[in-house]
Amino acid sequence: MLSEEIRKIVSILHEKAGEDVVVLDIRPINPQIGDYFVIATGFTTDHLLDMAEEITAEFGGRIEGGEMSSWVLVDLGDIVVHLFLPDARAFYALEDLYGDADVLYSEREGVV
Repeated sequence: MLSEEIRKIVSILHEKAGEDVVVLDIRPINPQIGDYFVIATGFTTDHLLDMAEEITAEFGGRIEGGEMSSWVLVDLGDIVVHLFLPDARAFYALEDLYGDADVLYSEREGVV
C-alpha cells in the first residue's frame, strides 16, 4: 500500500508528464539510503528539473543534478526520487540493480 506522500509524488510525476513511474520498497535491501525509490523518465534535462522542482515545492528536500544532468535525484530522506533521461535510465538500470525490492507501483503493472 502506498503512503499518501508517495501517492502525491506519483501524481506530480503524472501531472508533469513523467513516464514509466515505478515505486520500489528498498528497506529490506539497503535501508541506509532510504525506504523507497520512486523512479521516472523525462524527455529533456529541463523536464527532469521541472519535475524535481515541483516535488521539492510540495515536500522540501534536496535536488542533486543540474541543467546538463541526465539523472536528477530528489532526496526527501526516506524517499529518494530518481528522474532519468531514457538512455541514462537504461544505463543505470536501478530496477535491475534493486531487482529484489518489492515493486509497490509500476505504470506497466498498476499497483501491486
